[in-house]
Amino acid sequence: MKHKLLFAAAAVALMAPTMAAAQDSGVYIKGQIGYGVTEDATFGSDDAAAGGAAFTGDLGGAGDVAYGVGVGYDFGENWRVEGEYNTLFTDFGTIGGQPNSFAKLRTNAFMVNALYDFSDFGRFQPFVGAGIGLIESNLSASAHDFAIGTNLVSNPACTTTNTNFSFGAVSCDLDDSENDLGWQLLAGLGYAITDNLSWDTHYRYVNVGDVRTEGDYTEFAIAPDTRPTEVSQLIGDLEDVSQHMVMTGFRYRFGASAPEVPVYVPPPLPPVVVCPDGITEVTDLALCPPPPPPPTFTCSDGFTEVTDLALCPPEVEFIECPDGVTMVSDLSACPVETRSGERVEDLCAQQNRQEIIYYEFNRGASPETRNAINRILDIGEFCQVQSIRVVGHTDTSGSRAYNQQLSERRAADAREELVRQGINPAIISSEGKGETELFVQTPDGTKEQLNRRTEVLINLSSVGAATFN
Repeated sequence: MKHKLLFAAAAVALMAPTMAAAQDSGVYIKGQIGYGVTEDATFGSDDAAAGGAAFTGDLGGAGDVAYGVGVGYDFGENWRVEGEYNTLFTDFGTIGGQPNSFAKLRTNAFMVNALYDFSDFGRFQPFVGAGIGLIESNLSASAHDFAIGTNLVSNPACTTTNTNFSFGAVSCDLDDSENDLGWQLLAGLGYAITDNLSWDTHYRYVNVGDVRTEGDYTEFAIAPDTRPTEVSQLIGDLEDVSQHMVMTGFRYRFGASAPEVPVYVPPPLPPVVVCPDGITEVTDLALCPPPPPPPTFTCSDGFTEVTDLALCPPEVEFIECPDGVTMVSDLSACPVETRSGERVEDLCAQQNRQEIIYYEFNRGASPETRNAINRILDIGEFCQVQSIRVVGHTDTSGSRAYNQQLSERRAADAREELVRQGINPAIISSEGKGETELFVQTPDGTKEQLNRRTEVLINLSSVGAATFN
């Protein structure tokens, strides 16, 4: 018994909180109900052997409803301390299976518990704990001699070494209480319904210890007036009583929850590395200073600078172009002369291009449109032409039929001139629109030079000069 009490005291001492003010602390109350089982127990017979009377025999374990209430304080740092009361009634039935016998035990435990809550599971809160306190044990037992036919049989559940009576009947009865220290271990799971209300379910092991009580041993004569009735002390000693309980209920903590204060944990310092210069220390090689630039040399051309003379461009001999100005290493790179005076690169830079030839009234092309014709011829010579479409137009000064024929004739004349100048006739088409697509909207019978025109629509198969880069 002593070593069990020492174990319980040590467990409570180890779990006792070293307190400081913390979050979500406060007083709480709780109420629980469940089912408990008292393990098999045995009545000892030492007193009977010493000349007294005692109950003897084994008691089979039994279970019944258990309930309890308590009040405690939550320190908010995972620790709680509480005082509680719980009770369990156990009806063992017969003593050692003997007829005319029974034993009943009711325990009322007043415990102080220390509990630790695991707080890393969200609203679920596993916990463990241990407690020590006073257990009141109320033991009721009875065993009477019984008759089999005409024979009186002594009940083995009640023994005595008193031999004052040779013939008599025995009655053993007790209804007594004992208070003693007990201890318990708890493990359970809570669920936070709200910040203040939790639903707890737990298992507990309770060590009640030895229950030593006293009662009456009565022996009376069978034949009246032969012997007086004698009453003596009876001992009921239950050894190593222990219980198991599974209980569930609610726990309510008073007061508002404190706001959570995040704990700042500084990040670990990155490792330091040495740069290739052997001096600078950084946390990332990308932060190293750039290496000094290599020395440079000037090539024989007098202006090219390189880090290695082997990288100098080869020496070339420059040739003067026919224009007397441009110097090139290859005559094919000289600029090309065109009829219109435009650079070939500009002529061939657009895939779609439009040139317009204007006409005097009732005459051929006006002199100022000669540059447009030259540009068309240049494009045909130097660019990669896919198709040329020649469309003739007139103003509204004549009849519609005359104007239609005039526009067709102007387009055909322009096409023939382009072919005569060397453009492939297979890529040139012509048509006349008459006065149907006026550039300037005028009333019928109006002379307007902007409407007297032939549009040359050029489409290149690819942008860029055909024979020059």
